[in-house]
Amino acid sequence: MDDRRADSGMIKRIKAVAIILGVVCFAAVIVRLFYMQVINYDFYQQKAENLQTREITLYPTRGTIYDTNMKPLAISANNEMLILMGNKLESDEQRAMIAAAFSEILELDYESMLEKTRSKSSYIVISRGVEKDKADRIRAFIKENKFSDRMYFLEDSTRYYPYSNFLAHVLGFVGSDEQGLAGIEYMYDDLLSGTEGRMVTATNVSGDELPFEYETYYEAVDGNSLVLTIDEVLQHYLEKNLEIAYNDNNVQESAIGIVMDVNTGAILAMATYPDYDPNNAFTIVDTELAAQIDLIEDANEKAAAKSNALYKQWSNQAVSLAYHPGSTFKIITAAIALEEAVVDLNTNFMCSGSYVVGIHRIHCWRSYNPHNNQNLAQAIQNSCNPAFIQMGLMIGKETFNKYFEAFGLRSKTGVDLPGETTGLYNLNQEIDLAVYSFGQNFSVSPLQLITAVSAVANGGTLLKPYIVKEVLDPNGNVVQSNGRTEVRQVVSEETSVIMRELVESVVTVGTGKNAYTVGYRVAGKTGTTEKIAEQLQEGKELRIASFVAFAPADDPEIAVLILLDEPTGDTVTAGITVAPVIRRFMEEAMPYLGVEPQYTEEELKNKDITIPDLRGLTLADANDRLKRLGINGSSNGTGEKVVDQLPAPGSVVSNTATVMLFMESSAPEKQVTMPDLSGMSLEKARSTLQSIGLYVRVTGAKNGTGNIAVIKQDVPRGEIVNYGQVITIELSDLDQRAD
Repeated sequence: MDDRRADSGMIKRIKAVAIILGVVCFAAVIVRLFYMQVINYDFYQQKAENLQTREITLYPTRGTIYDTNMKPLAISANNEMLILMGNKLESDEQRAMIAAAFSEILELDYESMLEKTRSKSSYIVISRGVEKDKADRIRAFIKENKFSDRMYFLEDSTRYYPYSNFLAHVLGFVGSDEQGLAGIEYMYDDLLSGTEGRMVTATNVSGDELPFEYETYYEAVDGNSLVLTIDEVLQHYLEKNLEIAYNDNNVQESAIGIVMDVNTGAILAMATYPDYDPNNAFTIVDTELAAQIDLIEDANEKAAAKSNALYKQWSNQAVSLAYHPGSTFKIITAAIALEEAVVDLNTNFMCSGSYVVGIHRIHCWRSYNPHNNQNLAQAIQNSCNPAFIQMGLMIGKETFNKYFEAFGLRSKTGVDLPGETTGLYNLNQEIDLAVYSFGQNFSVSPLQLITAVSAVANGGTLLKPYIVKEVLDPNGNVVQSNGRTEVRQVVSEETSVIMRELVESVVTVGTGKNAYTVGYRVAGKTGTTEKIAEQLQEGKELRIASFVAFAPADDPEIAVLILLDEPTGDTVTAGITVAPVIRRFMEEAMPYLGVEPQYTEEELKNKDITIPDLRGLTLADANDRLKRLGINGSSNGTGEKVVDQLPAPGSVVSNTATVMLFMESSAPEKQVTMPDLSGMSLEKARSTLQSIGLYVRVTGAKNGTGNIAVIKQDVPRGEIVNYGQVITIELSDLDQRAD
């Protein structure tokens, strides 16, 4: 009996323990299930979806960037994106073979490609923007190796800049993932990039897609497009002339230019030269610098050197450069002095070659031949430093500070471009005021200066510069418009009118005569400044030569700033190096903008003539047509009608030319060697060309007085040219050596 009771008790205890263990285990399962299905539901739901679905990203088309006339400057071209299903690869041999093929065809790094193939994901983006020829080679590889279940293509697009280097520093560029990295592309990336879509497809246990009824599609939304204020034609004129100036003056750093609508603040053109191709933004343009970087052995040092070179290459110096404006700033000083009524047109200034402020003697640029007594107009025309020191001291530190801020020179302009600088300004002592008055020892950006000068020109209103005119949705509808934004009234309309006349006189009779543009009223100011910090570091003279102008002077439409950073040569002053660049630009821009030329009597006397087609006319009729044009003719032979002529019809020549009319036979077919005309006077150059049967067309300072000589000829010395050809020469007043 006792044994049976013992066995029965043991069984009961075992059952009890079993029940307790069962309850504990069941409770643990319940808790675990509760944790998985309630508390951590989202996590496990996502894991299940990842195992049962494949999600494919659908990329939007990036918006187009247009110039103001709807010419596309940045577009997205259709191509393909290569996708690899890493979970379907069966061996390391397959991965190595695929990596080798892709790295060769797509010109990508093998090791990084091999690393991608090791992923177990069913959606690996191998490359975006695969061009057709490369896609065809990959399709052949897929077919040959029966990999159609392991990789495929999706539609994609790649950013493309159809005009290569054109407007590079403004447009910027995108990276391999279509993300904006510089310029407008960076500044407006959110608007341009659009919204990604996705396609979610159900898959079986092997990762293969189920029929399309199990597919969910979320459509991508294409990016907005931008219409810039940039005018492609004006931009072309600016870039062309910057490149010429860069090469003519052996510039060591860069040539920078801005064209602004003075009445709206719209930026019509903006460039920095040398430029780069946004299609190949990571290629260093300076081949010598690239070769030097390639020689660096230390990997980190090489990477840093390349990074610095690319950053400098991409920098839009029109907004990012901080420089001493020099005598171009005298426009602002004079406007302040007039507005505050501390000077008027009859105020006189004495220049003895220098001016003493405290213990400091500050020299005039023409200390060897002082300007002596001069009124306000003459002081501006002469760009006389002592006169402007006196002006600055009359204004006073407090008032000068107030206007410096009012002209927007102590803050960013707010332009819709990245990388804008504010410069440096710290006026405390009287000596600071003295040198600040003629633009030294403080810094501004080119954009700040042209914005301030535009305020002087447009009636006294400071405007906010802008470069995006409109934002368009993917259907082409305007969703945002930008226009004139007034910041503040800085000077009065009366002061503006007086300043227009004074600054125009700098070009007509002052230090800016080489910017004189026949038929058009151009106002402007030279400026040549020292790069003091760089000079101390490098132990040699370094200069920035600049010229700011606006036209027409009586009713301004545009302002133009050209800056040459470290020109080298016999003469580096702005009156010689930059003023001719302003003239060349204005000669093209004014007719394009529809500004009608208005010639003075002197200009009409020297006006160029377009030669008509006189062939087939009688000698009397031909001479009559030439006489009405104000040009002479000379006949050769005794025939009844003109058989041939020199110069050829359509040629543009000076009105002093004599047209040769051949009455019996064609003009002689012979060639001559082009002489070197540099440094010659106009009369000497004309007689030299006439002596060998060549005609001349004159540009530049042909209406001026002084040391005027040839500085350029469109046909290089020693080149063989046809008899009767028209040679274009450019004249410059070599006495314009002011700052």
